[in-house]
Amino acid sequence: MRRGPMRRGPMRRGPMRRDKRRRAKVSSGIIFLPSILVLILAAGCSREEMNQALETAKSKTKSITDSAVEAVEETLPETGEVTLNLKPDPIAIANAEIDLIAIGDGRPNVIQIATYDPDASSLSYPALLLHGVTDMSTTSSLSGQKILCDVYYQENETSPIAMTKPGEALTVTFQQYNPTEETLTATLGVISLLASDGSVIRIEGGAVLAVIREETE
Repeated sequence: MRRGPMRRGPMRRGPMRRDKRRRAKVSSGIIFLPSILVLILAAGCSREEMNQALETAKSKTKSITDSAVEAVEETLPETGEVTLNLKPDPIAIANAEIDLIAIGDGRPNVIQIATYDPDASSLSYPALLLHGVTDMSTTSSLSGQKILCDVYYQENETSPIAMTKPGEALTVTFQQYNPTEETLTATLGVISLLASDGSVIRIEGGAVLAVIREETE
């Protein structure tokens, strides 16, 4: 029997990892400028003047670093997004992460796109999970691939869980991989989901901008 949106064990999240990496890259690129200034001043300055120059350099370095990091972060998606062309009203979910799980032993790998944090104690809604298999070994290599996925969708905490009917699957066409932003885009096909209360939810396509999680083995 199929199950609704799934949770797995603890995992480091992509946005947090990228934030630390961006800060490290920006800091390493600019921190040497005030240091050179301190060395030049040190040649003809007293200890008190050197200490004052050092503190000034530290303050300027922090200000420049913080400004640069903020500028970089403004251009990067924090959580991704999924747009579902539901009938009668489309919706946008401001969160999406993609995860590739390596199974091993010659078995296909698992691809999951989730709009909620599987490590959280409670789900955020609307909650969407796409679950499929692939022979690709990395998330970035999915560009250009079409993957058949099971779909699980729940509008809110009290609404029924809708899922793909037996023998049916949603076609997810993966498109562009962005190595700088660590994201992957995809388009969604057309599918009808059957809810646990017998109602039908029709998805007339959609789009995904997914933040890539750590590769998981």
